[in-house]
Amino acid sequence: MKIFRARQAAVKIGISKQSLLRYEKIGLVPKQRRNCINSWREYTQDDIENIKRILKKGITMIELIMVILIISIISVAAIPRVQSFYALKLSAAAKTLVADMRYTQQMAIARHTNTRMSFSVAGDNYTVWEETPMGSSNWTMMKSPFTKGNYIVNYPTDLQYKGIDITTASFNGSANFTFDWRGAPSSNGTVVYSLKNAVKTISVEAQTGRVSVQ
Repeated sequence: MKIFRARQAAVKIGISKQSLLRYEKIGLVPKQRRNCINSWREYTQDDIENIKRILKKGITMIELIMVILIISIISVAAIPRVQSFYALKLSAAAKTLVADMRYTQQMAIARHTNTRMSFSVAGDNYTVWEETPMGSSNWTMMKSPFTKGNYIVNYPTDLQYKGIDITTASFNGSANFTFDWRGAPSSNGTVVYSLKNAVKTISVEAQTGRVSVQ
């Protein structure tokens, strides 16, 4: 009777030696007898055929386990990247808001009038207004220097920043604040943005109009 070593048996079965030994270790295939001199595993042709039959029945489950394992590894590796993407997206939205605040302030100084930013927490949007003429209480929406349309940033419909949530917007108890003709804001306050687990706070200082992001 011809005896085969583990490597030879694995070749006949159509798997690697490491897989054969691993299947034996987890109990998928029977443990083989050992040579009494050197403890090497010994396989007969009948042993090989028996293992083939076992693997033919069990290979689907083995593949399923491997697929689940691979998906789990990929998912764990992907989570930090997804979170990083959300943080970058939120940071970009915050920088855009800061730029819009600066523009609104500059327009107040350049046109010698009052300008205003109005935030809607419920609608997740903000708009920019101008009082024309100053002191008239006649507020009209400004035109965006980019789209040339009404100056409104609406996150639910914005392709670039869709999903951004305006959690809070508070300026001395109001969701609005005004820049006077000197560029000074009517009050200090904060706007809080969130996206998934990422959060950004945009703060405006009274008098100076200094804007910071944390």
